[in-house]
Amino acid sequence: MITEDDEFERLEREIKYKLDSTRSTVVADDYYWIPIDQDTPKYMKVLLLGRSGVATMGHFENTPGTQFWTHWAPLPRKRP
Repeated sequence: MITEDDEFERLEREIKYKLDSTRSTVVADDYYWIPIDQDTPKYMKVLLLGRSGVATMGHFENTPGTQFWTHWAPLPRKRP
């Protein structure tokens, strides 16, 4: 019988990513969030991370007086 732990280990081997400490999220060891700064792309589709830790896809706009987004990341690409 395959246990939940066996399935988690299989996932880690097959997709070459790790699970977080709660074993509920797949994480990459080579891909990180980038802090929002003056070089953050504006008005282009990116992944955005809010202060509450929730990520979304959207367009970053540097609106004065708002600091909800803390980090961004480029979208992943499919391999050719």
